[in-house]
Amino acid sequence: MENREETEDIDIKKVAIFTAVGVVILGAVTYGSYLYSQNRSGGLTIPGGVTYLGPTEVKQQPPTAPTRFTVAPSVTWSDFGGKIYPYIFKYPSTLPMVVFPGDTTDSVAIAWGNIPPQNNILVNVEIISSRDPKYVEMSKLEYVRNWYKFFSGLKGVAKVTPFTNTQGMKGYTASYINWANESPNTDVFFEVPGRKDVMLHFANGILDPEVFNRIIDSVKYEANQFYATPTPDK
Repeated sequence: MENREETEDIDIKKVAIFTAVGVVILGAVTYGSYLYSQNRSGGLTIPGGVTYLGPTEVKQQPPTAPTRFTVAPSVTWSDFGGKIYPYIFKYPSTLPMVVFPGDTTDSVAIAWGNIPPQNNILVNVEIISSRDPKYVEMSKLEYVRNWYKFFSGLKGVAKVTPFTNTQGMKGYTASYINWANESPNTDVFFEVPGRKDVMLHFANGILDPEVFNRIIDSVKYEANQFYATPTPDK
C-alpha cells in the first residue's frame, strides 16, 4: 500500500512538472510571436481581416481628437484606385485608409478618430441590382433620390444636386434625413461611363469639407487602369 501511495505521489509530481514546463514554453512562444509581428515590415492587418494601406506605424487618435480630419498645405496627395472597379481618386498621404478583402463592393474605409473602419466608409461601388433591380433601367437621379429607402436609419431625402467634376464625371450630391430629422452627412454618387448597373458612392464622414471636396473633384473612372497601391503625387 505504501509503495502504491509513493508511486501516485511521484506521478502527481511529474504531471505538475510537465504542466509547469508546458506553460513556460507556451508563454515563450506567444511572446516570441508577438515580438516577431512587431518587427515585421509591410502591411498591417487590423481586426476583421482589414489590410492597412498606410504607414506601418499608426497612432490611435485620443478621445479628444478633432471630429474632422484636416490636412496641412504641405501634405502630398496620392492616387488610389479600386481593385475590382477602375475608379481612381486622390487622397492626402496622411489619411489612413483600409480595404476589406473579398468585398464585392470594392469599398475603402478610413481608420481615424476612434471610429471603426466598418463605420467610416469613404467609397464603395453601388451594385444597383443588389439593392433593387428595377432601378437599373431608371435614371441615376431617380436611384439617388430613393437610396435612403435601403437603410433603416434614414427616412427621407432633403436635397439632390447634379454636378460634373473637373474630370468630366457626372455626379449627384445628396443630403438624407435620419429619424432625428438631421442630415449629418454628405453623400456623393457618380455615374459610371458605359455602366448602368453600378454607381460610385462617396461619403464625407469625418473629413473636413475642403478635403472631401478635393477628393470628389479628383474622381475618375478609367477602364483597364488600376492603382491598387497608392503612388505619390508628383
